[in-house]
Amino acid sequence: MSGPRYSIIHGEAATDPRLKGKALQVLCMLGRHTDRGGWCSRSQVKMAEQLQCARSTVQAAIAILVECGYVQQQERFHPNNGKRSHEYRVLLDDKRPAEFINSLDDSDDDEDDVTIDPASPHAGIPASPMPPQNRHGDAGPEPASNRTIPSNNDLEREARAPLGSGSEIRRKLDAGAERAALAEVARADEAFMSQFRQWPKQDTDNIVRSHGSWLRLSAADRVAASAAVPVFIAKLRIDRAHCRFFTFIEERKWLDLASKTGGVSPAGVPLPIEPGTDLWWAVFWRRWKAGERVKFMFEQAFPLGGQARQGIGVSANAVPKQDEVAALVTIAVRDAAGNQTAEFHAWADRMAQDSLFRFNANDLRMPFIKVPSQWPSDLAQTVTRAG
Repeated sequence: MSGPRYSIIHGEAATDPRLKGKALQVLCMLGRHTDRGGWCSRSQVKMAEQLQCARSTVQAAIAILVECGYVQQQERFHPNNGKRSHEYRVLLDDKRPAEFINSLDDSDDDEDDVTIDPASPHAGIPASPMPPQNRHGDAGPEPASNRTIPSNNDLEREARAPLGSGSEIRRKLDAGAERAALAEVARADEAFMSQFRQWPKQDTDNIVRSHGSWLRLSAADRVAASAAVPVFIAKLRIDRAHCRFFTFIEERKWLDLASKTGGVSPAGVPLPIEPGTDLWWAVFWRRWKAGERVKFMFEQAFPLGGQARQGIGVSANAVPKQDEVAALVTIAVRDAAGNQTAEFHAWADRMAQDSLFRFNANDLRMPFIKVPSQWPSDLAQTVTRAG
């Protein structure tokens, strides 16, 4: 049998319904080539060839694996700053080596060579072949060699072993205490926490791993990452996406953000908001209540004659927060009989007072919309319209 004979991955992946498409197969392929630290360097092009799919399919699968916590992805660069093939770690726990194990690896980007840990000479070396066999199929006279260096399977078996006694119990308890101590160190780092506290769902994020990744950044990278955090969070809200803080740091997401938006200043290049979305309605009603004219914004979002709908661009610090969106009320535009609901009719009459006559069911072409309150008369404040 040629090639790797085992694939070591997290057992929960086998029944995880989130692993769609080629995700599980890609995870198994990565698990076939890891060293004892769980790291490997694989070409996405060659993985796509082996799986008989497009490279974009492999990229999408890796994105799912990273998001679900099964794989850690790290970019690598040539000395001249050119990009090389990615480095991957198949995660069986939350620990990561202090240094990248392939810092000395100069393999070509398109090569499928296994990344070797200089401190682990056995990493990536296939298991010893079976002893020679005679013509009867029996093992030959040469004894099988004694393996003194643990393989990946040994490490996996040890990780799954139950608590023993004495020193073994103490070692595992100390590991838990060490992690708790590292979490306290992270919370005491105000520069780190000032960014970590802003992150969506940071209470469920991995603070130890995030802090370790933060410390590995250069001073200049920390400044750049900090500047991009508000913009990146705003874009996550717009895209309805989720990204862990350590992923943002380890994959240097602020570089992608700068290339796509042209800047990372919270007051810089506007971020696009699609028409008719909850965020769009939040901006619409915010401007309306502030006395701004919203007729042009509405007509761009809901044009006549089959023209393309246009959204709006807002700076990152103006993207509505979750509580602003949650304060809006959802009302139906039509009832079961196809007639305008009483609530929508009341809002259409109110908007007609501001010369927004196209605020009607036919032009909106939406079954539900977001409004500040169920009825216009329920607004706690009087809205002063611009003259």
